[in-house]
Amino acid sequence: MFGYIVVNQQEMKFKEFDEYHRYYCGLCRALKEDQGAKGQLSLSYDMTFLVLLLTGLYEPSEERGTKRCVVHPMTKHEYARNLYSDYAADMNRILTYYKCMDDWTDDKKLFRKLYAELLIPKKELEKKDSRLYDYRQKIDTIADRLAKISELEKENSEDLDRLSGYFGEVLAEIFAVRADAWEENLRKIGYYLGRFVYILDAYDDIEKDRKRHSFNPLIHKLTCSEETKTEDIPVEEWQMLADWVKEVLMMQAAECAREFEKLPIIKNVEILRNIVYSGIWNNYYKATAERCGSRADNRQNGE
Repeated sequence: MFGYIVVNQQEMKFKEFDEYHRYYCGLCRALKEDQGAKGQLSLSYDMTFLVLLLTGLYEPSEERGTKRCVVHPMTKHEYARNLYSDYAADMNRILTYYKCMDDWTDDKKLFRKLYAELLIPKKELEKKDSRLYDYRQKIDTIADRLAKISELEKENSEDLDRLSGYFGEVLAEIFAVRADAWEENLRKIGYYLGRFVYILDAYDDIEKDRKRHSFNPLIHKLTCSEETKTEDIPVEEWQMLADWVKEVLMMQAAECAREFEKLPIIKNVEILRNIVYSGIWNNYYKATAERCGSRADNRQNGE
């Protein structure tokens, strides 16, 4: 459920994408300085959005500069970093840790367990002088909601509202960085984004999950028999699913956008709007076009 809160690069100005990438590099630097290369492996675009959102709202002082890195050793890259880069790095580490532990519990993926323990050793969560100790309440909430999702998935639950709602509560807790006048708006943005991401992830993975006989709360929406090969599912069936999913996603996106527009953000607001109104739909349209072909392209263009 990572990598969905991204920009639509085709609809961005070059200078806007460059600025977006500066904050992405700033988050990468924060992860590297705290955890080294193992921290950088957990880097996600989702938390870059959070950095931009909190930076636009609170306008903290920033560090800007140019640095080389392991990924781009030959050329220097510009970066922008502030206290929310560090906060997002911590949240990114926590989310990755619990996702890896979930993969270990469900599928016994040893590498994921080892990586989780490298990111956050068990004792670190218990040390009062640890940076993560200050996030104890957030960690408890995140762990509890992800555990609830895991329980429902083991039960093969088709309750998409509860499943997506729990993930919404995870992002709500992460987005609410402080108790102030904007806390409720940030919680709602995180909540509806979380619901959107969970549903889109299920839609994006439905073919893979169907072939592997893995849990997916949307599989029952396909009316064909389980014996039908994925490649033999009629386009009309895929289109019906795409239309239903789009309607559900639009409700989440509309609520997220409504709360976003209540915030007094000026800095990088066009980048943020690109993500909220367009970027988060990238994977939906890509998956739908692959399954439905020109029909999906025509619908996207309003034909």
